[in-house]
Amino acid sequence: MFKKFSIVLTAMFCLAKAGIAQEMKPCMTDEMYWETVKKYPQILEYEKQFEEQMTAVYANGLPGVGAKTTLSPFDTTMFDVPLVVHIVHDYGAEYLPDNDVYEAVKYWAVVFLAQNADTANVIDPFKKYVGNPRIRLHLATIDPNGNPTKGVVHEHSYLTGNANDQAKYNPWPNNKYINLWFINTFGAASTGAAAYAYYPASAAGMPYYDGVIGLYTYINYAKAIPHELGHVLNLQHVWGNTNAPDVACGDDQVWDTPPTKGHNPVGCTAAALYDVTCATGYTHAYTSISGLPDSVVNFPDTTNAQNIMDYTYCQDMFTKGQCDRMRNALTSGTAGRNNLITAANLAATGALAPMPDLPPVADFSVERATGSGIITDARTVFLTPASGANFNFKNRSWNDTISAVNWTFSNGATTPTSTSTTSVLNRFTTTGWVTVTLAATSNAGTTTLVNDHAVYVADTTPVGGFGYNQSFSNSADVANWPAFNYFENQYKWGQFTGASNDGDNGCMRFRSYDTTQKRSATPLGDHDDLCTPAFNLAGMTGPVYLNFNSAAAAANSGSISGPVGDSLEIHVTINGGQRWNKIIGYKRGTLVNNGTKSSEFVPGGTATWTARGVAIPAAYLNANTYFRFRYWPGNVGNNFYMDGFKISGFPADVAEIANSGMPLTIFPNPTNNGCNLVFKTGNENAVHISIKDITGRVVYQSTELYAPNSAVQQPIGRDLTPTAGIYFVSVVIDGNVTTQKLVVY
Repeated sequence: MFKKFSIVLTAMFCLAKAGIAQEMKPCMTDEMYWETVKKYPQILEYEKQFEEQMTAVYANGLPGVGAKTTLSPFDTTMFDVPLVVHIVHDYGAEYLPDNDVYEAVKYWAVVFLAQNADTANVIDPFKKYVGNPRIRLHLATIDPNGNPTKGVVHEHSYLTGNANDQAKYNPWPNNKYINLWFINTFGAASTGAAAYAYYPASAAGMPYYDGVIGLYTYINYAKAIPHELGHVLNLQHVWGNTNAPDVACGDDQVWDTPPTKGHNPVGCTAAALYDVTCATGYTHAYTSISGLPDSVVNFPDTTNAQNIMDYTYCQDMFTKGQCDRMRNALTSGTAGRNNLITAANLAATGALAPMPDLPPVADFSVERATGSGIITDARTVFLTPASGANFNFKNRSWNDTISAVNWTFSNGATTPTSTSTTSVLNRFTTTGWVTVTLAATSNAGTTTLVNDHAVYVADTTPVGGFGYNQSFSNSADVANWPAFNYFENQYKWGQFTGASNDGDNGCMRFRSYDTTQKRSATPLGDHDDLCTPAFNLAGMTGPVYLNFNSAAAAANSGSISGPVGDSLEIHVTINGGQRWNKIIGYKRGTLVNNGTKSSEFVPGGTATWTARGVAIPAAYLNANTYFRFRYWPGNVGNNFYMDGFKISGFPADVAEIANSGMPLTIFPNPTNNGCNLVFKTGNENAVHISIKDITGRVVYQSTELYAPNSAVQQPIGRDLTPTAGIYFVSVVIDGNVTTQKLVVY
C-alpha cells in the first residue's frame, strides 16, 4: 500500500515541482520561532544556555564518553526515541491509511541511522562529514494511559483544513513522546508552509505545542519530516534562523556546515552543490578542555547544499556536527528531551517492544448522498423518505487490517444489515434520528461503534405555514428541530432556558464562547446546523417572510467587523435535503448587536434583542419547505441566541410596527425609491389612501379592500411621488383619518 502511495505522491510533486519551488515554503519553523520569542523572550536565554552546553560538548565529549578534539566519531551509544503520529482529518484525502504511516516512520528511522542509500550521492568534499545520528525512532506501543497502541491515532477535526498550533489535538506528554500531526491545509498564519516544528527552548515554554505538524502530502516527501525532527532536536536551518533562505550568509551554530545563504527548492543543480558564495576559506579553531587552542579544521569551500536542513529537495545527509547537536539535545533537560531516552520512559511507552496486534477501531463517515440531481454538502446528513436519495455510509475503521464488518440500522432501513467493508447506501421509512451500528473485525478481535446522531430522517408532514410561531420554550417545541454538532465539541446549537425575547424563558442558543483558552482548539473553521421541520408554504401570494429575534455579542477586544467574527447563513430546501440554497447570510458586525463582552454573553431584556426578517424567494414557497441555520463560530465570537421564529406576511421589524398600536407608519422615510405604508385595518374592510403634495394637490388616491382587523403592508411606488419634496399621506380606517409626512429626495 505504501509503495502505491509513494508513487502517487512522487508523480504529483514531479508535475508540480516548479510550483513547489515558487509557492510552497518547505518549513515555517523560523517564523514560528520568532513569533514565540516575541511572546516569551526567555527563550533566548534557554538558547544561550544550550549553545554553552554545545561548546562544552566539543571540549568534554558527551557524558561518559571522553574528550573531543577532532571530528572523528566519538560516541557509539544508540538513543531510542518514542513517537506518536496524529492524523488530524475530516475524512478527506488527509485520512492517511495506517500502513502508509508505518512505512513512513520506517524511512525516517533509516535516515536517523544514516542508512539512507542516497548518502552515496553526497559530493566528495562532504563525504567524510556524513554523520550518523545513532537515533532509533520507534512508534510507541503504550499510550499515556497505559493502554496498548500502535503509535498512530486519528483525530476528527475541522482544523485539518485550517491548521496551525490549534490543530495539535490531544498531544501526548512531550517529555515521553515526540508528537507528529498531519493535516490537510495550513491556516492563514502558516499559509504556504509544508511543515514546521519548535526548538527545545520554545517547547519548554509551550509543551502543549511541541512536536512536528505537516501536510499529509509531505509525510514521506523529500525528507521533510526528518528535517522537522532535526528542529525538534535543536538543529537550525543551515543558514541559521535569522533570515530567509537565499538572502544573506548565515550560520547554524554547527561547525562542519559551512556558512551559507541556503537555497530555495532547486534540486541537485551544480549551482547549489558547488555554491561558494559564503564558504570560501572557511575554517574553525577548536579549543581543548582547558580552553587552549587545540586544532584548526579547514572545512570545504562549498556549502553543504545536500544537507537535510537545507531546502534544496536534494537533501541526503546530516553532518557529524549536527549529529552531535541532536544527541546533545537528547541529553539536555530543556523541554524534557533527556527523559525521552531513559530506560524508564522506553519501558513506559513500549518503544522497544514489538508492535502489538490490536483489534480495529470501528469508525465510519457519512458521505454525499447518492441519487439523481444531488447537489448538496459533501456530507449529507438530512433527508426525507421521499427525497429519492440514499444516505451514504463509508467504513473508516482503522488500527488493523479489517477482515469483516457488520452494519445494522434503525428506522426501517431498506438495507437493515450489511457486510460491506467499504460503503453502504440506505433509505429509511421511519423519521427521526437513525442509530447506526458498525462492528469491525480483524484477526485480533471485534470492536463496535454505535452512533445515534449520525443522520436525520425528516418528517414530511408540515407543522404549519403562514402564521407559524415557535418560541422554543420547552423541549417538545424543539424535538423536530434537529441540531448537528459535526465535531462533537462545545460549539453547538441547543435549547437554552436562561433567556428569551418574549418572556417565556426559552430560546435556541449557539454556544460560540470559547472556554478552551485556544491551546488545543479554536472555533474558527467549525460549523454546525439547526434544521427546521417542514412548512407548507404552497399557494402563497405576495411576500412571505421568515422572522426571528436574535441577540449576539463579541468575546474580546478584537474587532467585531474584523476577519474572524462569527457568521450565520440561512439555507432552504424544497426537495427533502437533496439541494440546499442560501437565502441570506449575516457576517461579523452585522450579526453582533451587543458589542463586546468580557465574559460569556447571556441576553437580558428586550433591548438586547433585534428583529430580523428574511424574504423567502417565491421559488421556495413549496408544500414541503425546510430551513437550515448554519452557524460559523469565529475567534472573537460569543454566544448567539434566537427566539420567536415566525412565518409571516411582514418582515420582523414591520410586524412589530404593525402590532405597536401606531395607526400608520411609513418606511423608509425619507426615501428616494418608493416606500411602504404599514397599518392595521378596522372592522370595515375598506381603507381609503390619499397622497397630497406640499401645495395640497392630490397626486394619488385609492380605496382598497383588505381583511378586517389585519396588519397590512402597502407598497407605494416612486412613480406616485415623482418630484422630490414633502408629501402628506392619509389613510381613512373606520372613518378615522390619520396623516403622516413623507419626504422624497
